Amino acid sequence: MNKVLIDTDILSFYFKKIPSVVEKFENYISYFGKVNISRPTVIEVISGLKAKNATKQLAEFREFVAKHTILEIDEKSSEITAEYIAFLLQSGRHSGTFDVLIAGIAKANDLTLITNNTKDYQNFSGLRLDNWKI
Repeated sequence: MNKVLIDTDILSFYFKKIPSVVEKFENYISYFGKVNISRPTVIEVISGLKAKNATKQLAEFREFVAKHTILEIDEKSSEITAEYIAFLLQSGRHSGTFDVLIAGIAKANDLTLITNNTKDYQNFSGLRLDNWKI
């Protein structure tokens, strides 16, 4: 089993208790003890919950995050993210700001990115993807 980075959409499915996602989370956590979440994902989730005034969900999310590993944007992930952005600009393609940061963090840490939005990440070379929703 490879170590993974959880994308925002998969985290959302986990909190919505989608059975296939919950099962894979539980299997992964029983094997590794924690999941990896990027700081950009934390920002995405918190901002979305604050926008909805979802106080209870926000508390639940913060409690969950405290038990897992948060990966920050560091020197290596910044360089990889910059390479991805340059490639996108040169090829006339686009990606969301959070997506390119998440991709850079996953690649820098040699993690498989777990996402349901595989199309959003297909332009990032060397990035391993998996989908826990299917």
